[in-house]
Amino acid sequence: MKIYLLLSLTFFVVACSSVPKKRTDKLSILQGLTTDKEVEFNILTPKNKTFSFELRSAEGEVIKPEEIKIIKESSSDWEIYKLLFLRDQSKDFNLYVYEKNKIIDQRLIGKGQLSESNLRIGVISCINDGYSKHFKIWDALAIKNPEYVLMIGDNVYGNREANGSPIESNPENLWRRYTDMRLTIPFYFQQKLIPVHAVWDDNDYGSKDAGEGYEFKRKSKEIFDSFFAQSLSDESFTKSFGVGGQLSLGDFNLYFLDARYYRSHSSDGSHLGKEQHQWLVNSLKEESQPSFIIKGDQFFGGYHNFDSYEGKHPKDFENFVKDLKSIGTPIVFLSGDRHMSEIMQFPRSLFGLPSFEITSSPIHSRVYEDQEIKNPWRVVHTNGKMNFVYIENLAQDNHWFLDVENIGEDGEVYFKRELAVYIKDLQNNLNQVRKRRHGKRRYHKNRNRIRKK
Repeated sequence: MKIYLLLSLTFFVVACSSVPKKRTDKLSILQGLTTDKEVEFNILTPKNKTFSFELRSAEGEVIKPEEIKIIKESSSDWEIYKLLFLRDQSKDFNLYVYEKNKIIDQRLIGKGQLSESNLRIGVISCINDGYSKHFKIWDALAIKNPEYVLMIGDNVYGNREANGSPIESNPENLWRRYTDMRLTIPFYFQQKLIPVHAVWDDNDYGSKDAGEGYEFKRKSKEIFDSFFAQSLSDESFTKSFGVGGQLSLGDFNLYFLDARYYRSHSSDGSHLGKEQHQWLVNSLKEESQPSFIIKGDQFFGGYHNFDSYEGKHPKDFENFVKDLKSIGTPIVFLSGDRHMSEIMQFPRSLFGLPSFEITSSPIHSRVYEDQEIKNPWRVVHTNGKMNFVYIENLAQDNHWFLDVENIGEDGEVYFKRELAVYIKDLQNNLNQVRKRRHGKRRYHKNRNRIRKK
Protein backbone atom coordinates (compact mmCIF):
# COMPACT_ATOMS: atom_id res chain seq x y z
CA MET A 1 0.00 0.00 0.00
CA LYS A 2 2.81 2.45 0.86
CA ILE A 3 4.54 1.71 -2.44
CA TYR A 4 1.26 2.24 -4.31
CA LEU A 5 0.69 5.59 -2.57
CA LEU A 6 4.27 6.66 -3.30
CA LEU A 7 3.93 5.78 -6.98
CA SER A 8 0.59 7.60 -7.16
CA LEU A 9 2.07 10.69 -5.53
CA THR A 10 5.08 10.58 -7.87
CA PHE A 11 2.77 10.40 -10.91
CA PHE A 12 0.71 13.30 -9.57
CA VAL A 13 3.78 15.50 -9.06
CA VAL A 14 5.20 14.67 -12.51
CA ALA A 15 1.82 15.26 -14.16
CA CYS A 16 1.26 18.55 -12.38
CA SER A 17 4.76 19.77 -13.26
CA SER A 18 3.84 19.56 -16.94
CA VAL A 19 0.70 21.69 -16.58
CA PRO A 20 1.42 25.23 -17.87
CA LYS A 21 0.57 28.28 -15.81
CA LYS A 22 -2.46 30.24 -17.00
CA ARG A 23 -2.04 33.97 -17.57
CA THR A 24 -4.35 36.39 -15.77
CA ASP A 25 -2.26 39.59 -15.97
CA LYS A 26 -3.23 40.22 -19.63
CA LEU A 27 -6.03 39.21 -21.96
CA SER A 28 -5.63 36.47 -24.54
CA ILE A 29 -5.82 38.27 -27.89
CA LEU A 30 -5.67 36.81 -31.39
CA GLN A 31 -5.45 38.97 -34.52
CA GLY A 32 -7.05 37.18 -37.44
CA LEU A 33 -8.01 38.13 -40.96
CA THR A 34 -6.04 41.26 -41.89
CA THR A 35 -6.35 43.08 -45.21
CA ASP A 36 -5.56 46.54 -46.53
CA LYS A 37 -8.93 47.76 -45.17
CA GLU A 38 -10.08 45.39 -42.42
CA VAL A 39 -8.69 43.68 -39.37
CA GLU A 40 -10.43 41.10 -37.21
CA PHE A 41 -9.72 40.16 -33.58
CA ASN A 42 -10.69 37.44 -31.13
CA ILE A 43 -10.39 38.26 -27.42
CA LEU A 44 -10.95 35.80 -24.58
CA THR A 45 -12.31 37.55 -21.48
CA PRO A 46 -13.75 36.62 -18.08
CA LYS A 47 -17.49 36.15 -18.26
CA ASN A 48 -20.00 38.76 -17.12
CA LYS A 49 -17.70 41.74 -17.38
CA THR A 50 -18.18 44.63 -19.79
CA PHE A 51 -15.35 45.68 -22.07
CA SER A 52 -14.95 48.29 -24.79
CA PHE A 53 -12.39 48.46 -27.58
CA GLU A 54 -10.77 50.91 -29.96
CA LEU A 55 -7.87 51.29 -32.36
CA ARG A 56 -5.69 54.34 -31.85
CA SER A 57 -2.96 55.59 -34.17
CA ALA A 58 0.22 57.40 -33.21
CA GLU A 59 -1.37 60.56 -34.64
CA GLY A 60 -4.33 60.25 -32.27
CA GLU A 61 -6.90 58.86 -34.70
CA VAL A 62 -9.48 56.74 -32.83
CA ILE A 63 -11.50 53.98 -34.53
CA LYS A 64 -14.39 52.10 -32.95
CA PRO A 65 -15.34 48.52 -33.96
CA GLU A 66 -17.42 48.13 -37.08
CA GLU A 67 -18.90 44.96 -35.65
CA ILE A 68 -18.88 43.20 -32.27
CA LYS A 69 -19.99 39.64 -31.63
CA ILE A 70 -20.08 38.08 -28.16
CA ILE A 71 -20.00 34.29 -27.70
CA LYS A 72 -20.81 32.61 -24.41
CA GLU A 73 -20.75 28.99 -23.30
CA SER A 74 -22.84 28.03 -20.27
CA SER A 75 -20.24 25.61 -18.87
CA SER A 76 -17.37 28.12 -19.01
CA ASP A 77 -16.29 31.12 -16.95
CA TRP A 78 -14.89 32.67 -20.12
CA GLU A 79 -16.49 34.33 -23.12
CA ILE A 80 -15.26 35.59 -26.46
CA TYR A 81 -15.41 39.01 -28.10
CA LYS A 82 -15.06 38.95 -31.88
CA LEU A 83 -14.29 42.38 -33.36
CA LEU A 84 -14.05 43.83 -36.85
CA PHE A 85 -12.38 47.20 -37.54
CA LEU A 86 -11.92 49.26 -40.70
CA ARG A 87 -8.58 51.04 -40.75
CA ASP A 88 -5.82 52.39 -43.01
CA GLN A 89 -3.17 49.67 -43.36
CA SER A 90 -0.37 52.18 -43.92
CA LYS A 91 -0.70 53.54 -40.38
CA ASP A 92 0.52 52.03 -37.10
CA PHE A 93 -2.34 51.26 -34.74
CA ASN A 94 -2.62 49.95 -31.21
CA LEU A 95 -5.59 47.98 -29.95
CA TYR A 96 -6.86 49.29 -26.61
CA VAL A 97 -9.11 47.29 -24.27
CA TYR A 98 -11.09 49.14 -21.59
CA GLU A 99 -12.98 47.97 -18.53
CA LYS A 100 -15.04 50.71 -16.87
CA ASN A 101 -13.12 53.37 -18.81
CA LYS A 102 -9.79 52.02 -17.57
CA ILE A 103 -7.19 50.67 -20.01
CA ILE A 104 -6.51 47.04 -19.05
CA ASP A 105 -4.62 45.89 -22.17
CA GLN A 106 -2.86 47.43 -25.16
CA ARG A 107 -1.26 45.75 -28.20
CA LEU A 108 0.44 46.85 -31.41
CA ILE A 109 -1.46 45.29 -34.29
CA GLY A 110 0.22 43.61 -37.26
CA LYS A 111 -0.24 45.27 -40.65
CA GLY A 112 -0.49 42.01 -42.59
CA GLN A 113 0.82 41.69 -46.14
CA LEU A 114 2.47 44.92 -47.32
CA SER A 115 3.47 44.05 -50.91
CA GLU A 116 1.26 42.19 -53.38
CA SER A 117 4.16 40.25 -54.90
CA ASN A 118 5.80 39.36 -51.56
CA LEU A 119 4.38 37.28 -48.71
CA ARG A 120 6.12 36.19 -45.49
CA ILE A 121 4.41 33.36 -43.60
CA GLY A 122 5.12 31.22 -40.56
CA VAL A 123 3.68 27.70 -40.77
CA ILE A 124 3.02 25.84 -37.52
CA SER A 125 1.16 22.77 -36.28
CA CYS A 126 0.90 20.53 -33.21
CA ILE A 127 0.59 23.11 -30.41
CA ASN A 128 0.57 20.93 -27.28
CA ASP A 129 0.20 23.08 -24.16
CA GLY A 130 1.72 20.32 -22.02
CA TYR A 131 5.18 21.12 -23.43
CA SER A 132 5.55 24.46 -21.68
CA LYS A 133 9.33 24.16 -21.28
CA HIS A 134 9.52 24.66 -25.05
CA PHE A 135 7.36 27.80 -25.13
CA LYS A 136 10.44 29.91 -25.93
CA ILE A 137 10.03 28.83 -29.57
CA TRP A 138 7.30 31.50 -29.82
CA ASP A 139 10.05 34.10 -29.30
CA ALA A 140 11.90 32.62 -32.28
CA LEU A 141 8.71 32.96 -34.36
CA ALA A 142 8.19 36.56 -33.21
CA ILE A 143 11.76 37.46 -34.22
CA LYS A 144 11.08 36.27 -37.77
CA ASN A 145 8.07 38.64 -37.78
CA PRO A 146 5.96 36.95 -40.47
CA GLU A 147 3.08 38.86 -42.04
CA TYR A 148 0.81 35.89 -41.38
CA VAL A 149 0.98 32.79 -39.18
CA LEU A 150 -0.78 29.71 -40.53
CA MET A 151 -1.97 27.34 -37.80
CA ILE A 152 -2.64 24.26 -39.89
CA GLY A 153 -3.85 21.63 -37.45
CA ASP A 154 -3.66 20.17 -33.96
CA ASN A 155 -3.75 23.77 -32.75
CA VAL A 156 -5.40 22.37 -29.61
CA TYR A 157 -5.24 18.88 -28.11
CA GLY A 158 -8.91 18.67 -27.28
CA ASN A 159 -9.03 14.98 -26.41
CA ARG A 160 -6.42 15.05 -23.65
CA GLU A 161 -5.34 17.20 -20.74
CA ALA A 162 -2.12 19.21 -20.73
CA ASN A 163 -0.49 16.46 -18.66
CA GLY A 164 -1.32 13.95 -21.39
CA SER A 165 -4.13 12.07 -19.69
CA PRO A 166 -7.04 11.24 -22.04
CA ILE A 167 -10.43 12.87 -21.62
CA GLU A 168 -13.83 12.19 -23.11
CA SER A 169 -14.35 13.70 -26.55
CA ASN A 170 -17.30 16.08 -26.21
CA PRO A 171 -18.05 19.79 -26.82
CA GLU A 172 -17.71 20.82 -23.18
CA ASN A 173 -14.19 19.41 -22.91
CA LEU A 174 -13.23 20.78 -26.31
CA TRP A 175 -14.31 24.32 -25.37
CA ARG A 176 -12.37 24.01 -22.09
CA ARG A 177 -9.23 22.82 -23.85
CA TYR A 178 -9.44 25.65 -26.40
CA THR A 179 -9.69 28.00 -23.43
CA ASP A 180 -6.69 26.34 -21.74
CA MET A 181 -4.66 26.85 -24.88
CA ARG A 182 -5.62 30.50 -25.19
CA LEU A 183 -4.71 31.17 -21.55
CA THR A 184 -1.27 29.53 -21.66
CA ILE A 185 0.37 29.86 -25.09
CA PRO A 186 2.69 32.94 -25.12
CA PHE A 187 1.70 33.88 -28.68
CA TYR A 188 -1.62 35.32 -27.46
CA PHE A 189 0.09 37.59 -24.94
CA GLN A 190 2.81 39.08 -27.16
CA GLN A 191 3.00 42.86 -27.31
CA LYS A 192 2.96 42.86 -31.11
CA LEU A 193 0.16 40.83 -32.65
CA ILE A 194 0.65 38.77 -35.83
CA PRO A 195 -2.32 37.90 -38.07
CA VAL A 196 -3.40 34.25 -37.94
CA HIS A 197 -5.37 32.00 -40.25
CA ALA A 198 -6.20 28.46 -39.15
CA VAL A 199 -7.55 25.10 -40.21
CA TRP A 200 -7.90 21.98 -38.06
CA ASP A 201 -6.81 18.35 -37.86
CA ASP A 202 -8.16 15.55 -35.68
CA ASN A 203 -7.03 16.74 -32.23
CA ASP A 204 -8.72 20.14 -32.58
CA TYR A 205 -11.62 18.56 -34.47
CA GLY A 206 -12.34 16.79 -31.20
CA SER A 207 -11.48 13.09 -31.47
CA LYS A 208 -8.44 11.11 -32.60
CA ASP A 209 -8.62 10.06 -36.27
CA ALA A 210 -12.27 11.21 -36.47
CA GLY A 211 -13.97 11.91 -39.78
CA GLU A 212 -17.44 12.46 -41.20
CA GLY A 213 -19.05 10.18 -38.62
CA TYR A 214 -17.96 12.16 -35.55
CA GLU A 215 -21.13 12.83 -33.56
CA PHE A 216 -20.13 16.31 -32.35
CA LYS A 217 -18.70 17.64 -35.62
CA ARG A 218 -21.19 20.51 -35.99
CA LYS A 219 -20.54 21.70 -32.45
CA SER A 220 -16.79 21.31 -33.01
CA LYS A 221 -17.04 23.61 -36.01
CA GLU A 222 -18.91 26.20 -33.91
CA ILE A 223 -16.16 26.07 -31.30
CA PHE A 224 -13.39 26.40 -33.90
CA ASP A 225 -15.14 29.39 -35.49
CA SER A 226 -15.60 30.92 -32.03
CA PHE A 227 -11.91 30.82 -31.09
CA PHE A 228 -10.43 32.10 -34.35
CA ALA A 229 -10.91 35.41 -36.13
CA GLN A 230 -11.81 34.61 -39.72
CA SER A 231 -15.61 34.67 -39.75
CA LEU A 232 -16.74 38.34 -39.67
CA SER A 233 -14.99 39.69 -42.76
CA ASP A 234 -15.66 38.59 -46.33
CA GLU A 235 -13.11 40.89 -47.96
CA SER A 236 -10.35 38.40 -48.81
CA PHE A 237 -11.52 35.09 -47.33
CA THR A 238 -14.07 33.04 -49.24
CA LYS A 239 -15.53 30.41 -46.92
CA SER A 240 -16.07 26.99 -48.46
CA PHE A 241 -16.62 23.63 -46.74
CA GLY A 242 -16.26 22.90 -43.03
CA VAL A 243 -13.62 25.26 -41.66
CA GLY A 244 -11.94 25.62 -45.05
CA GLY A 245 -11.86 28.36 -47.63
CA GLN A 246 -9.75 30.50 -49.94
CA LEU A 247 -7.61 33.32 -48.54
CA SER A 248 -6.37 35.80 -51.16
CA LEU A 249 -3.21 37.65 -50.19
CA GLY A 250 -1.94 39.87 -52.97
CA ASP A 251 -0.60 37.74 -55.81
CA PHE A 252 -1.07 34.53 -53.80
CA ASN A 253 -4.00 32.25 -53.05
CA LEU A 254 -4.12 30.03 -49.96
CA TYR A 255 -6.62 27.17 -50.13
CA PHE A 256 -7.41 25.75 -46.68
CA LEU A 257 -9.00 22.28 -46.92
CA ASP A 258 -11.08 20.64 -44.21
CA ALA A 259 -9.82 17.05 -44.22
CA ARG A 260 -11.94 15.92 -41.24
CA TYR A 261 -15.56 17.02 -41.62
CA TYR A 262 -16.18 15.01 -44.81
CA ARG A 263 -13.53 12.29 -44.50
CA SER A 264 -14.77 8.79 -45.24
CA HIS A 265 -13.76 5.93 -42.94
CA SER A 266 -13.54 3.65 -45.97
CA SER A 267 -10.28 3.60 -47.92
CA ASP A 268 -12.39 3.56 -51.09
CA GLY A 269 -14.22 6.71 -50.01
CA SER A 270 -13.43 10.41 -50.19
CA HIS A 271 -10.80 12.28 -48.21
CA LEU A 272 -12.22 15.77 -48.71
CA GLY A 273 -15.78 15.04 -49.80
CA LYS A 274 -16.74 15.28 -53.46
CA GLU A 275 -18.11 18.82 -53.21
CA GLN A 276 -15.01 20.24 -51.50
CA HIS A 277 -12.79 18.41 -54.02
CA GLN A 278 -14.71 19.94 -56.92
CA TRP A 279 -14.73 23.39 -55.31
CA LEU A 280 -10.92 23.32 -55.14
CA VAL A 281 -10.57 22.16 -58.74
CA ASN A 282 -13.02 24.78 -60.04
CA SER A 283 -11.35 27.54 -58.02
CA LEU A 284 -7.90 26.65 -59.34
CA LYS A 285 -9.23 26.70 -62.89
CA GLU A 286 -10.57 30.22 -62.38
CA GLU A 287 -7.58 31.63 -60.47
CA SER A 288 -4.16 30.98 -62.04
CA GLN A 289 -2.21 32.70 -59.27
CA PRO A 290 0.54 31.03 -57.21
CA SER A 291 -1.44 28.81 -54.86
CA PHE A 292 -0.81 27.02 -51.58
CA ILE A 293 -3.02 24.00 -50.90
CA ILE A 294 -3.18 23.46 -47.15
CA LYS A 295 -4.55 20.83 -44.76
CA GLY A 296 -3.69 19.27 -41.42
CA ASP A 297 -2.11 15.93 -42.37
CA GLN A 298 0.15 15.16 -45.31
CA PHE A 299 -0.95 14.88 -48.91
CA PHE A 300 1.75 12.45 -50.08
CA GLY A 301 2.27 9.56 -47.66
CA GLY A 302 1.69 6.23 -49.36
CA TYR A 303 5.09 5.11 -48.13
CA HIS A 304 4.21 5.32 -44.39
CA ASN A 305 1.43 4.25 -42.01
CA PHE A 306 0.60 7.67 -40.58
CA ASP A 307 -2.28 9.88 -41.68
CA SER A 308 -2.08 11.15 -45.27
CA TYR A 309 -4.37 11.68 -48.23
CA GLU A 310 -2.46 9.18 -50.36
CA GLY A 311 -2.26 6.56 -47.61
CA LYS A 312 -5.84 6.74 -46.33
CA HIS A 313 -7.71 7.17 -49.64
CA PRO A 314 -5.40 6.07 -52.48
CA LYS A 315 -8.02 5.94 -55.28
CA ASP A 316 -9.41 9.34 -54.36
CA PHE A 317 -5.86 10.72 -54.17
CA GLU A 318 -5.09 9.40 -57.63
CA ASN A 319 -8.06 11.36 -58.98
CA PHE A 320 -6.98 14.41 -56.97
CA VAL A 321 -3.52 14.40 -58.56
CA LYS A 322 -5.01 13.81 -62.02
CA ASP A 323 -7.37 16.77 -61.65
CA LEU A 324 -4.60 19.10 -60.46
CA LYS A 325 -2.34 18.10 -63.34
CA SER A 326 -5.05 18.94 -65.86
CA ILE A 327 -5.28 22.50 -64.53
CA GLY A 328 -1.65 23.55 -64.74
CA THR A 329 -1.91 26.06 -61.87
CA PRO A 330 1.38 26.46 -59.93
CA ILE A 331 0.89 24.84 -56.51
CA VAL A 332 2.77 24.07 -53.32
CA PHE A 333 1.27 21.82 -50.63
CA LEU A 334 1.50 22.72 -46.93
CA SER A 335 0.86 20.11 -44.22
CA GLY A 336 1.54 19.31 -40.56
CA ASP A 337 0.67 16.45 -38.19
CA ARG A 338 3.78 14.26 -38.61
CA HIS A 339 5.81 15.55 -35.64
CA MET A 340 8.66 16.11 -38.07
CA SER A 341 9.28 18.63 -40.85
CA GLU A 342 10.39 18.06 -44.41
CA ILE A 343 10.36 19.28 -48.00
CA MET A 344 9.25 16.93 -50.75
CA GLN A 345 9.85 17.65 -54.42
CA PHE A 346 7.88 15.92 -57.16
CA PRO A 347 8.92 15.32 -60.77
CA ARG A 348 7.61 17.72 -63.38
CA SER A 349 5.68 14.86 -64.99
CA LEU A 350 3.41 14.52 -61.94
CA PHE A 351 1.72 17.94 -62.19
CA GLY A 352 3.24 19.37 -65.35
CA LEU A 353 5.18 21.93 -63.28
CA PRO A 354 7.77 21.72 -60.50
CA SER A 355 5.84 21.20 -57.26
CA PHE A 356 6.58 20.63 -53.59
CA GLU A 357 5.04 19.59 -50.28
CA ILE A 358 6.31 21.36 -47.18
CA THR A 359 5.47 19.75 -43.82
CA SER A 360 5.88 21.74 -40.58
CA SER A 361 5.53 19.92 -37.22
CA PRO A 362 5.66 20.20 -34.21
CA ILE A 363 6.10 23.67 -32.76
CA HIS A 364 5.95 21.97 -29.35
CA SER A 365 4.67 18.45 -28.87
CA ARG A 366 5.99 14.91 -28.75
CA VAL A 367 8.94 14.19 -31.01
CA TYR A 368 10.46 10.89 -32.08
CA GLU A 369 13.87 9.58 -32.99
CA ASP A 370 14.64 9.29 -36.69
CA GLN A 371 12.68 6.43 -38.20
CA GLU A 372 13.79 4.25 -41.08
CA ILE A 373 11.04 5.40 -43.42
CA LYS A 374 12.23 5.90 -46.97
CA ASN A 375 10.42 8.84 -48.52
CA PRO A 376 10.99 8.77 -52.30
CA TRP A 377 10.24 12.49 -52.62
CA ARG A 378 12.22 13.90 -49.68
CA VAL A 379 14.73 16.70 -50.22
CA VAL A 380 15.53 17.49 -46.58
CA HIS A 381 13.95 16.94 -43.15
CA THR A 382 14.16 17.68 -39.41
CA ASN A 383 13.29 15.04 -36.86
CA GLY A 384 13.35 14.86 -33.05
CA LYS A 385 13.22 18.64 -32.51
CA MET A 386 10.66 21.37 -31.87
CA ASN A 387 10.47 23.49 -35.00
CA PHE A 388 8.42 25.57 -37.41
CA VAL A 389 8.71 26.58 -41.06
CA TYR A 390 9.15 30.16 -42.25
CA ILE A 391 8.59 30.97 -45.95
CA GLU A 392 9.35 34.13 -47.88
CA ASN A 393 7.45 34.15 -51.19
CA LEU A 394 8.14 36.26 -54.26
CA ALA A 395 6.12 36.26 -57.48
CA GLN A 396 8.33 37.83 -60.14
CA ASP A 397 9.73 37.33 -63.65
CA ASN A 398 7.64 34.26 -64.53
CA HIS A 399 8.69 32.45 -61.36
CA TRP A 400 7.36 31.86 -57.91
CA PHE A 401 10.32 31.84 -55.54
CA LEU A 402 10.14 30.39 -52.04
CA ASP A 403 12.91 30.82 -49.47
CA VAL A 404 12.13 28.12 -46.89
CA GLU A 405 13.70 27.96 -43.44
CA ASN A 406 13.12 25.37 -40.74
CA ILE A 407 13.73 27.00 -37.35
CA GLY A 408 14.20 25.59 -33.85
CA GLU A 409 13.26 26.86 -30.42
CA ASP A 410 16.47 28.88 -29.95
CA GLY A 411 16.24 30.37 -33.43
CA GLU A 412 18.70 27.91 -34.98
CA VAL A 413 18.13 27.06 -38.66
CA TYR A 414 17.88 23.30 -39.21
CA PHE A 415 17.55 23.55 -42.97
CA LYS A 416 17.19 26.23 -45.61
CA ARG A 417 16.21 25.83 -49.25
CA GLU A 418 15.34 28.11 -52.15
CA LEU A 419 12.55 26.66 -54.28
CA ALA A 420 11.35 27.94 -57.65
CA VAL A 421 8.05 27.12 -59.35
CA TYR A 422 7.84 28.09 -63.01
CA ILE A 423 4.69 29.97 -64.00
CA LYS A 424 3.92 30.53 -67.66
CA ASP A 425 2.86 34.09 -68.51
CA LEU A 426 2.51 34.99 -64.84
CA GLN A 427 1.94 38.73 -65.24
CA ASN A 428 -0.90 38.42 -67.76
CA ASN A 429 -2.60 35.87 -65.54
CA LEU A 430 -2.34 38.14 -62.51
CA ASN A 431 -3.66 41.13 -64.44
CA GLN A 432 -6.72 39.15 -65.52
CA VAL A 433 -7.32 38.06 -61.91
CA ARG A 434 -7.15 41.67 -60.70
CA LYS A 435 -9.65 42.77 -63.36
CA ARG A 436 -12.13 40.12 -62.21
CA ARG A 437 -11.78 41.28 -58.61
CA HIS A 438 -12.58 44.95 -59.19
CA GLY A 439 -16.31 44.26 -59.15
CA LYS A 440 -16.26 42.30 -55.89
CA ARG A 441 -17.90 43.92 -52.86
CA ARG A 442 -15.02 44.42 -50.45
CA TYR A 443 -16.88 45.05 -47.20
CA HIS A 444 -20.28 45.73 -45.70
CA LYS A 445 -21.32 49.13 -44.46
CA ASN A 446 -23.37 49.82 -41.32
CA ARG A 447 -22.04 46.78 -39.45
CA ASN A 448 -21.58 48.55 -36.12
CA ARG A 449 -23.86 46.30 -34.12
CA ILE A 450 -23.65 43.82 -31.27
CA ARG A 451 -24.82 40.26 -31.70
CA LYS A 452 -25.06 37.74 -28.89
CA LYS A 453 -25.04 34.01 -29.20
